[in-house]
Amino acid sequence: MKRSIILCLTGILFMVFTLAASPADSEIADKGYVAKRDEIKAMYLVQSLLSWYVRTNGERSVFQETYKGHEKLFTKESIAEFDRLLKSKTLSVEDRKAIRFMKNAFLLEFVGIDTAHFDDDINNAETRTTVDLEGEKEPVPYRQLMVLMAQEKDPDKRKKLQEAQAKVWKEVLNPIYEKQENRVRRLAVEVGYPSYVALSENFREVDIKKLIASSMDFIGRNDALYKGLLSTEVQEVMGIPVEKFTRADIQYFSSLPAYRNFFPAELTVPAFRYFLEGMGLDLTTAAGTQIAIDDEARENKEPRAACYSMTVPDDIRVTVKPTGGIPDFETFFHEGGHAMHFANTTVPQWEFQQLGSNAVTEGFAIFFEDIWGDYNWLVKYRDFVKNYNRFQPVSKQAPLMTDEEIAKLVRNRVFWNLYMVRRYNGAKPIYESILHGGDPSYYKAYYSGSPDDPHQAYKKLFSDAYGFQLSDEDALRFRTDVDSFFYAADYARAFLLSAQLQEAVRAKFGEKWFENPEAGKFIKSLWSNGSKLHPDEIAKTLGYPEVGYEQFRERMERQLAFVNKTIGK
Repeated sequence: MKRSIILCLTGILFMVFTLAASPADSEIADKGYVAKRDEIKAMYLVQSLLSWYVRTNGERSVFQETYKGHEKLFTKESIAEFDRLLKSKTLSVEDRKAIRFMKNAFLLEFVGIDTAHFDDDINNAETRTTVDLEGEKEPVPYRQLMVLMAQEKDPDKRKKLQEAQAKVWKEVLNPIYEKQENRVRRLAVEVGYPSYVALSENFREVDIKKLIASSMDFIGRNDALYKGLLSTEVQEVMGIPVEKFTRADIQYFSSLPAYRNFFPAELTVPAFRYFLEGMGLDLTTAAGTQIAIDDEARENKEPRAACYSMTVPDDIRVTVKPTGGIPDFETFFHEGGHAMHFANTTVPQWEFQQLGSNAVTEGFAIFFEDIWGDYNWLVKYRDFVKNYNRFQPVSKQAPLMTDEEIAKLVRNRVFWNLYMVRRYNGAKPIYESILHGGDPSYYKAYYSGSPDDPHQAYKKLFSDAYGFQLSDEDALRFRTDVDSFFYAADYARAFLLSAQLQEAVRAKFGEKWFENPEAGKFIKSLWSNGSKLHPDEIAKTLGYPEVGYEQFRERMERQLAFVNKTIGK
């Protein structure tokens, strides 16, 4: 296996550096800029292929090695050169944006080339670390623990699984993450920013302080609603009062075990194809190739699903590790949303194919994922399962949801949407501002404890966000539960952009827009721009002034009105 991967990468390297010598795919004529773009373009492809094999096969991570030979590329001088280019008065609006995207990428790589060994250490530690569990004859891979927690019915055993996780966080992973955090904060200042937070805001093109303020206002206004839903869902799903619920239960709780049989693993990909067909879409890319799907459940495979845009739009891949249940379907539709976005990108500039705001592609991904909270789609899915059952023996037929079960599922998805907003739009940007030494004005209105104790800050902020108390052990994920350069800010805007997409296509094409090929054409027109448009520009295209909470609220209220009409409050 390793030899075949090496041969594959060797061939790719030849292809990559042949590509690097090809004509420029941008109107920017500056030779220095073109050379830099061709080099980073080649390096990104090699890194993506390496990351694919690390994630899908548990191969040893050697990410640091991919930077060798590129040391002179990612320097402060290179970044200054982009600033010089941006001062030109003859640049078009598109070229100015492309250079800005490139500068942002170089800022991250200036940090990345210095800290890649930490990423290798983390990946390799997660792949190689095993834990001894009571009742298991063989050590269990660390990466398998989350899967086991989602499937474990016994709360005491879930607690032991989390204890095993926490030990790995404390003894193996947290020390690596801490060293990485300290280093990236110093590098942010070295490259000319007052803080890591300021660098992240520049890269994400977001005002984090403003995002936190608007999010906490929405969260506060809907706090009672969320806590009521939390109590209802914990009782419904777990059969216990919310006072007995713990963080160790979250994987099992989110797996929605009573609904597992409605969503058999073997229907995950067919359901996605069926969803696309209604809009006149399929897995064919704009280049005529097919989106590749790896859904094998290898032991050392990273359980978190991912989409890889190796080259846009012709080589797009999705990796998932399905076990059945609604989370698998949502996850696959999420990554499928990414894949369809990249596969239907037709803008020629590489900068707009691979760089720019991740909030845009995350918005498209969550847009597809959120279909599982749409009662009209759930009825259509029920018909799909009914037809599937016609060709299966009785032993393999999937049960069909009743109208009441569909309504309860919609309510459950509303709860999880609110949970995610409280986590990603509120707790994470506040906590990460504290962790990375941000200005106190970002968080002082929401956290009065010491900013020098991230463990306790995490415990307090996420207890408040989740609506149930975390223990000190639960909060040991305070270093592993951090997204590089405030990626949470992209998720935060993506949740809102998804709701705006949902409301816009519903208004334009009706309640069952997913059955209308014209909706597919409209969505493809948005995908075609790649990442060229800022999230607020997408919002304006949809008829909204900017990314905001209004459509998220409207969709949530409409979903709950359906639930109340069907099963009562």
